[in-house]
Order: sequence, then C-alpha cells, then structure tokens
Amino acid sequence: MILAIDLGSTSFKAGLFDARLRLVRSNSAPLKYRYAAGGHVELEVPVVDAALRQIMAGMKGYKVIAITSQAQTFTVLNRRGQPTRPFVSWQDRRAARACAALNKQLPDFSRHCSFSLVPALQICQLKHAPIRRDETVLKLPSYAVHRWTGATVTDENIAAMGGLYSLAESRWWPPALRACGLRVEQLPRVVPVGTVAAHTPAGIPVILAGNDQTAGAYAARLDENGATLVTLGTAQVAYRCVEKLPAAGLVRGPYPGGRFYEMAVDSWGANLTNWAETILTGCETHDKFFAQAAQSPAGCHGLRFAAATGTWSHLALHHTAADLARSILEELSRRMAAMVRRVGGRRVLVAGGGGGRPVWRKILADELRMKLVRTEADPLLGAARMGKEAIR
Repeated sequence: MILAIDLGSTSFKAGLFDARLRLVRSNSAPLKYRYAAGGHVELEVPVVDAALRQIMAGMKGYKVIAITSQAQTFTVLNRRGQPTRPFVSWQDRRAARACAALNKQLPDFSRHCSFSLVPALQICQLKHAPIRRDETVLKLPSYAVHRWTGATVTDENIAAMGGLYSLAESRWWPPALRACGLRVEQLPRVVPVGTVAAHTPAGIPVILAGNDQTAGAYAARLDENGATLVTLGTAQVAYRCVEKLPAAGLVRGPYPGGRFYEMAVDSWGANLTNWAETILTGCETHDKFFAQAAQSPAGCHGLRFAAATGTWSHLALHHTAADLARSILEELSRRMAAMVRRVGGRRVLVAGGGGGRPVWRKILADELRMKLVRTEADPLLGAARMGKEAIR
C-alpha cells in the first residue's frame, strides 16, 4: 500500500493506494490562514500539525509515503528542530518590494531558476527578518519529512521553484544565497524528484514528489504519451514533459526520471467563472453558469470579454446573460490556446474542474482546432505512482 499526500493551498489531502494504484481510502483537512495588513498570508504551525495528523488518521498498512505540495510555503527550524515562526504562504505579498531590489543584484536570475523573482524568491523576506546561523529554512513538504524522519531534505523540483537553486548548476546558487543573507548549511539536502528522500524510524521510505502540477502531470503519464496537459482550474496551466532543460521564458524545472518540464500559467481561470456566478442572472451556481453559456452561439453575438480589465466590449441591449457567460469562456480559451502554442505539443489532454464541462472543452477545442482528450491528473495519483516506481 502507498500513502500519497498532497499538501495543497486550500487543504491537505491523503490517499491510500493499492499496488495497482487504485484508491482505497482518502482523508482531507481544510486550512485556515492568517491574513494581516501589508500582504501577510501565514499558516500557524499548529494548524499545519493538526492538518497532518487529520489526514494521517486511520491510514494503515502502507509501506511507502509519497508527498507532493504547494511549492513556496516555508518556515524556519531552530537547532532542536522546532519551528521558530509561522509558515509564510506562497500567496504572501511581502516579498514584492525586496524582489524588485534584487533584480539589479541577480540580472541572470531567469537563466538559473524556474521563473521570475516574484513569487520565486519568497524566501528573500528572511533578509529583513534574519535567522540565526544554526537555524534551517524548510519548505512545507520538507517540514513534513523532518517531522517523520528527522532528515532535512528537499527535492530538486521544489528547490528550483524557490529561487535559491540553480537549474544551470544543479546546486544551491551562491549569488542568490548571498542576496538573501543565507548559507548552504541553512538549507536542506537536495535529492532528485520522485526518489527516496529519507526513512521513518519504522523503515518506511518517504518519496518527495515535487510540486502538485508535476505530480498531476505524472498521473497523466506525460512522460509516456508526449502530450501537453491543460488544466482548467482556478488558474489555467499548460504543462509538457521534455527531455532537455528548456531555455528561460516559460516556467521550467526537473521532472521525474531525469527529464524536465515547461509550463505556462495564467492566473485567470475558474476564479472568473466563480465571479460571474455572483453577478449574472441565472448563473448562480456552476451548473447554471455553464448551462447558460451553452445557450449562446460562438462569438456571443459580437460580445467580447477582457480578463485583464474585467470588462465587456460591444455590449448592447440585445445581449443576454448567456452571451456574457459564454464570452468569459471564450476569453479564457483564447488565453489558454496562446499558452498551449507557447508550450507546444501535438496532442492535448485536459483536466481540472473546467475540463469536466463540455461547453468549455468545446470552445477550447475550436480555438485550438484540435481534439481534446479528458484525462485524470490527480496529484495524489501522481505521487502514488512515483512512490510505487521509487521502491520498485
């Protein structure tokens, strides 16, 4: 049995899988963040500990643990292994000003790291809240591993998204460390994604399965089918597995098996459809929104929506709620199609909540002028697959 864990942004989840990767049992625990002025978004350590205990409850008989996670959330441990401050969420906005200053210090940042300074270098906040020389910085999945095994370790996929690890040099990057006032000794050991990171006292291997997008892509077996995975979720993502490290420009990083990924991300997605449900008559639920959108023809009678400004153009008295609803899906599909063309690939798999909506799939398929294939891209399943293969 394999215990797969997904340390997501809104909740932690766990799934117990059998040897054929069939889900046997699942648990989840919602998270409650602390918000404060100045862009503070933090998770208190007791909240994290309680959520970990909740998702592990009742999970028995597993021989391996595999963890995937949100990538940027971190805390600091003292020499006794105790957290000294809350977890800073990847959603926290305090790093923006510090990162702007670092642009001058790290002009070749994009060559070394997965993507742009913000939000990649969240950890630069530590320069203005210095840690002791005997303290250690750990991302969320590494904290879980440390709790269970005592080891301080991360995987290269998560490390590359943190801004301190060089993809070009495959090591912690000295210029970035100096810019943030950190030393190598204050960071965890790095292992390849999808491999055994440590063992529990009972001898159970713990596999680090990278960020949740990578785990989802591994569930969809992009390493075998060569497809591009499109996720129509709160944000929109186009993701592809490749053999060599891509050039800077798209989000990129290590993929299991010595491969790499390239990814385009759009912060606009189902968050727009959720917003529309609050203002459009007859669109008060997900089902009603998509039912309305299906009633409008392609082109929405000339109506066009712009995500960047949140406005409609060419709006006239003859337009209906159905036209307004469909115009949002057409805008999201135009944006997604542009990302797919940047990432490349001849076959497209679609996942996420929006992928289960026929009208959205049809609009996107028409925009791309290709057939879309619905797939399963569950990060828990992907982590379980990595766990199974790591101990094979």
